[in-house]
Parts: sequence; C-alpha cells; structure tokens
Amino acid sequence: MDNFKKLILLCGAYLAFQIGSGVATGQEVMQYYTPYGWKMIGSAVIIIIIYSLANYGFAYAGRYGNITKGNDVFAFYCGTKIGMIFDIFTNISCYLSYMVMISGAASTLKQQYGVPLIAGAGIIVVLSILTVAYGLDSIVKVIGRIGPLLVFSIFVVVGISLIRNSGNVSAGIEAVNSGTVEVTQVGKSWITSGLSNGGMGILWLASFTGELAKKEDFKRLLKASIMAFVTLVTVNSIIGLAILAQIDRLADTQIPNLVIATQLWAPLGHVFGIFIFAAIYTSACPLLWTSVSRFSDEGTSRFKILTVTFAIVALLIAMYVPYNKLLNGIYVLNGYIGFLILVVMLVKRISIFLHDKKENKELLKQN
Repeated sequence: MDNFKKLILLCGAYLAFQIGSGVATGQEVMQYYTPYGWKMIGSAVIIIIIYSLANYGFAYAGRYGNITKGNDVFAFYCGTKIGMIFDIFTNISCYLSYMVMISGAASTLKQQYGVPLIAGAGIIVVLSILTVAYGLDSIVKVIGRIGPLLVFSIFVVVGISLIRNSGNVSAGIEAVNSGTVEVTQVGKSWITSGLSNGGMGILWLASFTGELAKKEDFKRLLKASIMAFVTLVTVNSIIGLAILAQIDRLADTQIPNLVIATQLWAPLGHVFGIFIFAAIYTSACPLLWTSVSRFSDEGTSRFKILTVTFAIVALLIAMYVPYNKLLNGIYVLNGYIGFLILVVMLVKRISIFLHDKKENKELLKQN
C-alpha cells in the first residue's frame, strides 16, 4: 500500500509540474492542439513518445550516471562542454517559463476577480518563494497531493462543456481551417506542433527527474511518469475539443478554460479561477527551483536569497508582455531546442546499449 501511495504521489507531482499555466488556462492547448482539429490526437501521441523517451533518459542518468546534481544529466549525455551549453539553456528556459507562470496567474486573477496584474503576480511569487525555499522534497509533497485533484477538476469541467457542445466541434474545425476564426498556433502542422510541445516539456523535466531518480525507486518513477504523461495529453485533447466547440467565443480570450467554466455556471467560474491559479502554482515552484538549484545547494542561505532575487526579477519582466504572446514566443523556442536535446540523448543511449551488449558477449565468451 505504501508503494502504491508513493506511486500516486509521484504521478501527481509530475502531473502538477506539467499542467502549468498553459494547460490550466487552456492557452497552451489552444495554440498547440486546437488549430489541428482531430489531428491533435496525432500530436498527443508524439508528445507521449517524446516525454517517455526523454524522461527515461533523465532518470537513467540520475540513477546510474553518478551525477551529483540533477543538472548534470546533460554532461552525462553530451560531454562537459556541450552539456554545459544545454544545461545553461535549460535553466534559462525554465526561468523564462517561470515568467509565463507569473503572467498566467496574474491574468487569471484579473480576468475572473478583477485583481490588478501586479497584485496577482505578487501573490504567485510570494507563494512560490515560500515553497521553493524549503527544497525539492517539500515541492513534491505539496504539488503531488494537489496535482490529481486539479487535473480531475479541469477534466470534469471541460468534459461537461464538450458533451454539451459536441455538435459544434465540426463547425469549429471548419471555422479554423477556412480562416474564418484566427487562432495563434505553434508549428505549421500537427507533427511540428507535437514535436515542439514535447520538446518544450522535456526541458522542464531534466533536472526535476534527474534529482528524483537519485532518491526514488527507478521503475516506480518511470511508471508514475508514464501514467502522468498519458493522463496529461488525454486531458489536453479534451480541452482542445471543448475549445473548438466554442472557438468563435474563445479565440481571442487569454484564459479560455475560465470562460468555459463560467458559461457552464457563473458561480463555478469563481471556484475554477482558484483551481487554475493553484495549477499554475504547482508548475511555478519546480521551475523556480530548477533555475535556482543550478547556482546553489538547497537548504543554504544563498539558495534562499537567490530564490527571492530570481522571483522578483521574473515578476518585473513578466509584467511587460501580454500572457498569450509571452507563452507563444518562449514555448516555441523551448520546444525545438528541447527536441534537439532529445535527439542527442537518444544517440547516446543507443551507444550505451550497444557498448553494454558487446561487453556482455565478451563476458559470455570468457565464461
């Protein structure tokens, strides 16, 4: 039973981490899934494959690569110099993504409750600072328990909306394909969209999984991550279809999931706004932790000072760019670089596999 509870906790932590502001708000889904109609299912399959392959690589490096910190996974696969380049970019990517979380949280509170952007941003920053200051273990415990509830809540709300408006999905697809409704999109096809979204997501996972693999059971960690990835893309696909069913109303909104909830029942919008904010919080914390952990060991005074500094600087920058534009620009760049990292990792893993296979054959001959 304890093993099962740990499996669910880890699965919840992965889900909470990957939900982010883009999924919770619906903005990321609207850019990566919605423009491609039913072909979004193909994008979802690509994303699962990329996530699973990359996360296995990160976990392998963390468990068997004799790394001292999660960030060292890139040096394990790419060598010291190239690994450092990827490591630096990944940390920059996570830090920029943390800015997206701040912007998404602020936009959510403003759209639903009329909270000024700077105040909403301040709330998410303070909460993430308090959580990250206590280290990775506290993050996993907090977001691991919140994650499943948030995903279930989002699933139920958008699922009901999709059932009610299912007859409009085909019309929504036609409106997007014909250009009657313009939607900001990532990639020119469902394939490039899947590659970009998958690549963006694995950048977040590198240090997080590498560090967890040093502490957790290897097989259990992999099972938890795959469960989380399948659940995530399934929920994303449902959100994408629910948005398509009302695309004429949602195409220009910053937080489409909030509009969906409000249309179902006005009071639900007030509750759902809190759920979205909580989902953003669960991604903001690991992203901030990843950014800070490269420069200092958790638990130290330096780590706590850097946590506060990084968070405040991110807040100031996030306030100057609209949420949807910030998400699109940062996630697209992250996506393609992340896919490049995956290719390098796969080449290295194949090399390791062939080397081990050769050594085993030689041992058998000697015996």
